[in-house]
Amino acid sequence: MTGKTLIALVAAITMLGLATGAQADSDIEKALEAGATRLTSDEIAERLTGKTVTFISAKTGDKYLVYYGEDNNTAGRKVDGDKTKVGFHAVNDRDQICLGWEGSDLPRLRCMDVLLINGKMHKFKADGSLSGHISETANGNTT
Repeated sequence: MTGKTLIALVAAITMLGLATGAQADSDIEKALEAGATRLTSDEIAERLTGKTVTFISAKTGDKYLVYYGEDNNTAGRKVDGDKTKVGFHAVNDRDQICLGWEGSDLPRLRCMDVLLINGKMHKFKADGSLSGHISETANGNTT
């Protein structure tokens, strides 16, 4: 192998590694690199338990009101919607909020990491993609 061929091969491998690395960075990894703070289980529970939040979907921009009851029951509905879904939530020991909705998810729980970005809670799915963020929080059940 000549010197030029070796240099070209190393350059190609380096470029491939950079391109692959850029694609492998998930939303959560990018947020953490940018200075986001991962909330602990206690912090998640303190910020959500007994409160109704306005959650905005990253995928659709739809807004939902979600109540996290002190008894681990959950209620949610689309803002301006009239159909309320009920379910269950829990904070696990891996610093995640887990949700299951009656009729579609129970007994399955979908667990998400919660990061604080610019003072707002953001939820991230198991694959690291952004699920959405919480824009408002109110005490009690306002669903």
